[in-house]
Amino acid sequence: MAQSFTTPTTPALGAGSVRSWCIAFAIVSFGTALSLVMSGYIGGWGNNYYHLPILAGLYNEPQFSGDMFIQSLRFYSSGFWQVLSDRVHGRDVYWILFLFQILSRMLLFAGMLAWADLLGIKASKEQLVFVTLIALSSILQGFAKAGAGGLLIDGFTQSELANSTTLFALAWAARGRITAAFVMNGLTFFLNAFVAVWTVVPLLFIICTQWRQGRWTLRSLSKPAALGLAGAAFLAAPVVYNIMTNPYTEATPAFGYIDYLKAFYPYHFLVSSLPLQDLWQFAVIFLCGAIASSMLRQPQSYLIPALCGAVVVWVIGTFLPALTDARMLLNLHLLRSGTTVHLLCAIGIAALTTRWTFSSAESDRHVWAPAMVALSCTFKTMLIPLLLVLGIRSLWPVVKTPWRYYAAPAFLAAAALFIAVHIYGIAVWERNALNSRNDWEALAEWAQTNTPLKAVFLMPPGISRGTGQMLPPSNEDQDRLFEGSEVFPYFSHRQSWVFTPSGAAVMWAPAYYWTWRNRLTEVRNLKNLPDRLNYAARQGISYVVDGCLQSSPQAPVAQFGNLCVFKPSESTPS
Repeated sequence: MAQSFTTPTTPALGAGSVRSWCIAFAIVSFGTALSLVMSGYIGGWGNNYYHLPILAGLYNEPQFSGDMFIQSLRFYSSGFWQVLSDRVHGRDVYWILFLFQILSRMLLFAGMLAWADLLGIKASKEQLVFVTLIALSSILQGFAKAGAGGLLIDGFTQSELANSTTLFALAWAARGRITAAFVMNGLTFFLNAFVAVWTVVPLLFIICTQWRQGRWTLRSLSKPAALGLAGAAFLAAPVVYNIMTNPYTEATPAFGYIDYLKAFYPYHFLVSSLPLQDLWQFAVIFLCGAIASSMLRQPQSYLIPALCGAVVVWVIGTFLPALTDARMLLNLHLLRSGTTVHLLCAIGIAALTTRWTFSSAESDRHVWAPAMVALSCTFKTMLIPLLLVLGIRSLWPVVKTPWRYYAAPAFLAAAALFIAVHIYGIAVWERNALNSRNDWEALAEWAQTNTPLKAVFLMPPGISRGTGQMLPPSNEDQDRLFEGSEVFPYFSHRQSWVFTPSGAAVMWAPAYYWTWRNRLTEVRNLKNLPDRLNYAARQGISYVVDGCLQSSPQAPVAQFGNLCVFKPSESTPS
C-alpha cells in the first residue's frame, strides 16, 4: 500500500489565512525588490531583440515581407510572446517589460518559499532571512556557470519566468501533487519548451525516490499522472503546432549545425567551448549545494534527488554533441540546465544558513551563519572557502575561541561592503546602458518619420561570441556602437541589413543561415566608413549608421549622441 504524503495544508479562509497570505506577499515583494536592486534592470536590451518585433507584430508589415529574420519570429517557440503578438507599441513596451520582470521575480521568490517550507523554514522571520539570502546569493547573480542560462539578470525574458514555474513543478512533485506538477511543467513548455524537457528528469528522480520509499504504487500514480499529462499536453499544444508548421526548417545547401553553433554562440551547447574556470566553479557550486542540502537532514523535501536529476541533464548535454549533429536535439540547450542546478544549490545553501542563523547553538549563530553569509553573498570564488567551512562545521561544530564574538560583525561588514560596491557598479552600468539605448531609440524614431517605408539600414553588426573561425573577427569600435541597438527595429519599423544576434534565428529557421552568414561575413570585412558606404551603394542599402568621431567623406544626415546616419552617394541595386 502506498504511504500517504505529509504535506502542508491550506488553512481555511479566515482572518489567520488572510494574514498569512499578506505576510507571504510582503516577504516575496521584499525579495523581489532587493533582487532587482542587486541585478539592475534595463528594458529593450539583450534578448529583447527577439521579443520586441513580436510585440510590435513587425512581420505583419509589408516592408518586412522579404525579411526572413523578422518573418521567422512568427515561429519563435514561446507561447508567451506569441500571445502578445502585435499588442504592444511605442514606449509602453518599457513599463510592460518591467511589470513582467516584477511578476517573474515575484513568482520566482514564491517558488523559493515553496521549497523553504519543504525544508522546514516556516516562521515568517526565517522566511524573510531566507529570501534575503536568495536575493543576495552570488550563485544566482547574472548567468549560470557552464551553460550561461539566465538567473537574476538585468532584463525580462520568458526563460527566467520559466525558472519560477520549474521550482513550483519540482516542489509540488516533492509534496506528492503529481497532477499539479505535470500541469506546471506544461506551462513551462508553453513559456520555454526546452526548459520543460530538462525538468522532466528531476521530476522523474523525485517520483522514483518516492516510489522506492513506498509512497507510490502504479495504481495510485497512474491517475494523477494521466490527468497531469493531459493538462500539460493542452498547454504545450500551441507551441508544438507553431514548431510543426514552421516553413523555414530547411537550408539549401545544408550546413554543419555544430559548426554554426561554434560560430554563433556555443556556450549553451558545447562543453568544449566553456572556460576551465567556469567548469570548476560549476563543480564547486554543485558540491556546496549538495553538501548543504545533506546537512539540512530533510530527506522528505526531495531536494537532493531534484538536484541530482538536474545535474544528470547537464552531464548528458556534455556528451550529446559528440553523438549527434541533429538540430532538434542540440536545440534542447542541455548545458543551460545548469540554471536549475544553480537554483537548487542556492536554495540548499540559503536554507542551511537560515537554520544556523536561528539555531540554539551559539557557534552556529555567531560564527558559522555569518561566515556562510559572507562567503555565499559576495564573490563566486568565495564558494571554495565555503566548501571548507561546511567541512569544518561538520567535524568541529563548536567554536570555543574568544574571537568567536567578533566573527559576526567582521563577516557581515565584509558582506555589506561588497554589496554596496556591487549595487553602485550596477547603477553606473545601467546609466551608461540607458544612454546608449536612448540614442538608438531616438535614431529609430527619426528613421520612422524621415525615411521611406522600405528603407534598409546598414548598422554595426554586433559583437561575436563564437569560438570558431567561420566568421571574420568583429571590430571593437563597431561593437561599442552596437550597444543598445536592440530597440531599432521596434521603434523604426525599418529593415536592418544584418545583425550578429539575428543568427539565433537559424536555430528555428535554418533557411536563414546562408543569408545571415554571407551578409555578416561581408560586413565584418569592411574596414571603415568609406568601405561601408561603397558596400551600401552596391547592395542598394539606403542608410549607413556609424560613429561620428572619425573623418567622414561626407556629412551625416542625422546625429544622435555618438551615432551618425550617412546616406550612400549612390543607392542602386547590385
